[in-house]
Amino acid sequence: MSGNRTTNTTADQSDRRRKTVSVAGIRVLTPAARVQVEEDAALPGWRGRRARLAMSADDHRRSNAARRVEDLDRDGGFQRSLARLTDRGYVGLGGGRAAVVASMPEWRSTTVQVAGLWPFAIGASAPIVGTPVGSHYITGAPVHFDVMSWFLRGYITAPIAFVLALNGFGKSSLIRRMVTGAVAAGETVLCMGDTKPDYRDLVEHLGGQVIDIGYGHGHLNPLDVGALGEIIDRLPDADQRRQVAARVEAGQVNIVAGLIELVRGSRVADYEETLIAAGLRELYSPAGGFTPAAPPVLSDLLAVISGGGEQLRQFAEEDDDRSYRASTKTLRRSLRALVEGPFGAIFDGHTSTPLNLDSPAICVDVSRIPEGDTKLLSAVLMVCWSQGFGAVAAAHALADAGLARKRTYEVVMDEIWRVLGVGVFMVDRVDALTRLNRPLGAGLIMCSHTIKDLSAFDSVAAQVKALGFFERARAKIIGPVGPEEINRIRAAVGITETEKLLVTSWAAPRPPSDEDTDTRETPPGTGCFLLKTGESGEPGIAFRLTFTRTERESDIHNTNRRFQDIGTTQEAGR
Repeated sequence: MSGNRTTNTTADQSDRRRKTVSVAGIRVLTPAARVQVEEDAALPGWRGRRARLAMSADDHRRSNAARRVEDLDRDGGFQRSLARLTDRGYVGLGGGRAAVVASMPEWRSTTVQVAGLWPFAIGASAPIVGTPVGSHYITGAPVHFDVMSWFLRGYITAPIAFVLALNGFGKSSLIRRMVTGAVAAGETVLCMGDTKPDYRDLVEHLGGQVIDIGYGHGHLNPLDVGALGEIIDRLPDADQRRQVAARVEAGQVNIVAGLIELVRGSRVADYEETLIAAGLRELYSPAGGFTPAAPPVLSDLLAVISGGGEQLRQFAEEDDDRSYRASTKTLRRSLRALVEGPFGAIFDGHTSTPLNLDSPAICVDVSRIPEGDTKLLSAVLMVCWSQGFGAVAAAHALADAGLARKRTYEVVMDEIWRVLGVGVFMVDRVDALTRLNRPLGAGLIMCSHTIKDLSAFDSVAAQVKALGFFERARAKIIGPVGPEEINRIRAAVGITETEKLLVTSWAAPRPPSDEDTDTRETPPGTGCFLLKTGESGEPGIAFRLTFTRTERESDIHNTNRRFQDIGTTQEAGR
C-alpha cells in the first residue's frame, strides 16, 4: 500500500507540473489546463467547488506574476525579491552593491535657513568656535578658528599660532581674517611693527589707530612713561603704585640700554645701567622738573649725565669730576650717537602719536624705514613693543584695581624673519613673549616662509630658542610648502603621508600653456592650509580660505598694487 501511495503522489506532482508553467518565477496554469478548470467549475458538487477554488488561486498567481514582470522590466531583469538586501545595496548580479559608501556632504546653517530641508537637517557634531576661516577642503563644511577662542574653550593649551607657507599663497590674508574676527569678538589687536605694511588698510577699515614711524614720519620717545606710567596716580593701593613705578623705571633703563647696544654693537656695562637709572631719577626729581605728563628726551638724559654732580659721582663710585668724566666717556659717546646720529631723528623727540588702547586695533607702520637699515628697524620694534606691552600691563593693572573692564589682546608678528634678522637680542625678546603671553592676557600669531628662518643664526643657543617658537605654538597652520620643508616640519609635528602629499601638491602649480598668456589665474594652492593642534600623528583640518564680498570690495587683501595696470601703462608708453 505504501509503495502504491508513493507512486501515485509522484505521478500527481508530475502531472501538476505538466499542467502549470512558470511566469516570472510563479507557477500558473497552462492555457489548456485553465480551459479544463473553467469547464469543471460549471459542474455541480465537490468537483465544481474544487475547480472554482483552483481558478481563484490561479487568478491571484497570475496577478502577482504580472506585477513581477513589470518590476523585472523596470529593473532590467533583476529579481529584487530573490536578492539579499544589505546596508550597501542588493548582493548579486545586477544588484548594484557599493563596495565603498562615500560620506554625505554636510553644510552648516541656521534652523531658519534650512527649515525647508527637514527632516534631512541634523545638528552639527563639530563645535563652531572662533572666526570662520574657510571651508573644509574635502567636505566643504565651514571651519572656524582663532587662538583666543580655542584657548578659552580648552582646545589648545596656549593662545599661540604659527602660520607657515611660501610667499604669495595667502598667509597674511588668513591672519587678516583672524584679526577681523578678534576685533569682532572685542579683543584689541596689536600689529607692533608692520613692515610691508600688510595690516594698515584693515586697521583703518576697522576704525583702529595707525601710527607711522620712519625718517621724517613721527617720533618715539624711549623716555616716555607711556600708558603704564600715566595710571600710577589712579591706582588706589600704595604698594601697587610703588610696584608700577619701579616697573616703569626698569623699562626705561632697559630701552635706553638696548638702544645703546644697537649703536655700540656691544653690551652695556653694569655701572652704565646704574648711571642711566640715576640720570632718570635726577630728571624726574623736583630739581629736574620733568613729570610723566611732560617727560624728558634722550638729549636731556645726555645733559644730566654729562653734567655729573655729587649724586651721579656716588653712583659711579668716582671721587672727583675728572675721574667721573673719564669713566663715563664711553656712555656719553653712545648717548651722543643716539642724539646726533640717524637715530636722533626718531628717538630724540616727544612721541608724536601715543598708543590708544581704546582703539579696536593698532598698527605701527614701519614700512618707511629703508629695507637695509636693520639697526633702525630693530630699535623701532624694541621701543614699540616696550610701549605696546606697557600699555597692555597698564590696562590689566586698572582692571585688577576695579577701574576698568578686563580685556584680552592679540599680537601679530607677521614676517617674523625680519624681526629676528635684526639681531640675536630680538630672539630673547620674542622668546620671553612666547612664554609670558598668558600672564599678559595676549594671544600671539607668528608668520614666516620657512623654518629655516628660525635657525639662521651663528649662535646655537639662538637657533634653539628660535626653533622653540614653532614648537611652542599650540596651533600650527601650514600652507603650501615644498617637500624639503614639510620634512623639516615633520620633525616638530606629526604629519601623515596623505597630508604631506596634499600640502606639497598645493605648492605645485600646473605647467603654463599658450592659452594662459591673456589671463592671470590664481595658483591652485592659494588660500589652502592645514591646521594642526598637536604633536601626534592625528589628522589635521585642511581648509580653503575664500574672501567674502565685503573683503573683495574693500581691497584689503590686495598686496600686489604695485603690479596693477602695468600692462596698460606699458602699452600706453609704446
